[in-house]
Amino acid sequence: MTTKPTARTAAAAAVLAIAAAFAVGCSHAKQAGSAVSGAAGAGARAGAPYGAASGTSEAVSGPPALVGSPTTMNVPGVGNVTLDAATAVKYDQLGDEAVLGPPTSQPEKVGDGTAQAFAKGTIYSSPSTDAYLVRGEILRVYLAQGGPTGALGFPTNDEYQIAGGPDFVKGGWRSDFQNGSISWINQGDAVFKATVTQQ
Repeated sequence: MTTKPTARTAAAAAVLAIAAAFAVGCSHAKQAGSAVSGAAGAGARAGAPYGAASGTSEAVSGPPALVGSPTTMNVPGVGNVTLDAATAVKYDQLGDEAVLGPPTSQPEKVGDGTAQAFAKGTIYSSPSTDAYLVRGEILRVYLAQGGPTGALGFPTNDEYQIAGGPDFVKGGWRSDFQNGSISWINQGDAVFKATVTQQ
């Protein structure tokens, strides 16, 4: 004897079908997200101080394969700040406000590019180099050297660790620029010294 499905049975079947479709969709989205995260993580490890780059002395320079659009942020005490596309992508890539803090000023035109100061560093962007972060003592020395319009030019990568990092004697951080580099190196006994190398 055949029984006709009741309205309740049909509704339950419909709910199960929707739940299954949602689970499959989430699974595909998660896999796609993992692929994107892996690519972004590899980029971060290549030349940034965030992630597994610790202790490496290699850096990858050149514009990353990322695209974006200008982003406007309303910052208390500063007003509306518009980050150019390259700066907006870099800010997001490095962890935005959680890592760098908010913008502390309007973008500044420097040479053929821009400088955007944040609470914990400055992102420099130019058509020939793309956008990179300079921060800490290296930023202080870089500005003393004239910044991007000085002899070193624009940065060509994010700061990275050298010789095992700052916990080791002769280890520390380094940033590369169009015409040289700046290193902040542990001399021992927690004394650090800047070294500026021009090409």
